[in-house]
Amino acid sequence: MSHLVYGIVFASCRSHGSDEALVLPAGVGGAPVRLIEEGSLAAAVSTMAPGDTAPNVARALSFSRVVEALHSAQTVLPMRYGCVCRDEAEVVNRLRGRAGEYAAILRRLDGCAEMGVRILLPLERTPSGPPLFVEVGGPSGRDYLMRRAATYAHAEAARCALAVSTEHVRQALGGLAVRTAIDHDRENAGLSTVHFLVRRASVELFRAEFRRIERMEPARLLLSGPWPPSSFAVPEQDGSRHD
Repeated sequence: MSHLVYGIVFASCRSHGSDEALVLPAGVGGAPVRLIEEGSLAAAVSTMAPGDTAPNVARALSFSRVVEALHSAQTVLPMRYGCVCRDEAEVVNRLRGRAGEYAAILRRLDGCAEMGVRILLPLERTPSGPPLFVEVGGPSGRDYLMRRAATYAHAEAARCALAVSTEHVRQALGGLAVRTAIDHDRENAGLSTVHFLVRRASVELFRAEFRRIERMEPARLLLSGPWPPSSFAVPEQDGSRHD
């Protein structure tokens, strides 16, 4: 049976402030989730039929519940859905081969959660112009080109405004974060997200500060979290945009 990996934790995982062993919810397909230990690390896994890993809503929700349970109990390095090992031996080999990398990430994430702020700035759509066969040098053609130039100029100004708002948010809330990361939506030029790695003890203070700056920003801001720190579950040297 294939092994679906939910996350990596330090071995002998216990709930925060408790000596009781960690109890996890059922995993994808209702399969029980268990910890496979190797050295100082452990991987939370469940078994599934080989090739039966295609994502759907039910599987995504089950996967997220397990990761969130791990996160609520202890520091976790969350995996993306679809991290599958052929068998238990491959899980052990992965833990052994990447022990230093995984341990370094876990130490960096220790005691932290992820908060996210989405910045939305609507962009005006390009208006429809005359048919493409209109002579560009004629009055209608010149009119069309001028309208397109104005629309592109507006879109560029909106993108610049989004970049300014994004940086304002990052700077305003960054003092409450251990690290930050910025994602620009490739499908929507009017949307970006700032991810914040925040100490668990600072989450309420972070929310209060967000409410303060939300009233001052022209863009629409949406707060989410606290979540397992998926956006920061990467090696520092991988080139991701982290500060």
